[in-house]
Amino acid sequence: MSAHAKSLILKAQDDLDLAKKHLDDEKQHDLVGYNLAQACEKYLKALCDMRGLQYPADEEGHDLDALMQVLEENNFAAISSHADIIELTPYNSTKAHIRPEDRLDLEEYVGYVENLKKLVGEQLRLL
Repeated sequence: MSAHAKSLILKAQDDLDLAKKHLDDEKQHDLVGYNLAQACEKYLKALCDMRGLQYPADEEGHDLDALMQVLEENNFAAISSHADIIELTPYNSTKAHIRPEDRLDLEEYVGYVENLKKLVGEQLRLL
C-alpha cells in the first residue's frame, strides 16, 4: 500500500471518529455530515489509489458519485453495494448548510461509512 493511501485511510478514520463524537449534538448536524462525507471521500480515494486508478483532482474529486464511478468503471463491482453514501455529497463542503427538512439521519449514515471502512480493510488484506 502506498503512503498516500495509508494517509488517506488514517485521515478518514479521524473524520469518522469526529463525526461520531458529535453525532448527538443537533447543532453540529452539518459538521457531522461534512466529516462523514470527508471520510467517504478519503476511503474512496484510498481504494482508487490501492487499485492504481486516477481520480478527479478538481471539484469533481469531492463528488462521492464521481469517485464511485471511477471504481465501478474499472471493474470494482463491490463498491456498488455502498451507493447509499452518495447521498452525503451535499454535506461535502465546509460551506454546506442543509435545511432541516433535507437533513439525512446521520446515525444511519455512520453505519454506511463503517461498512465502507470494512470494504477498505478487506481490500487491504488482499494486497
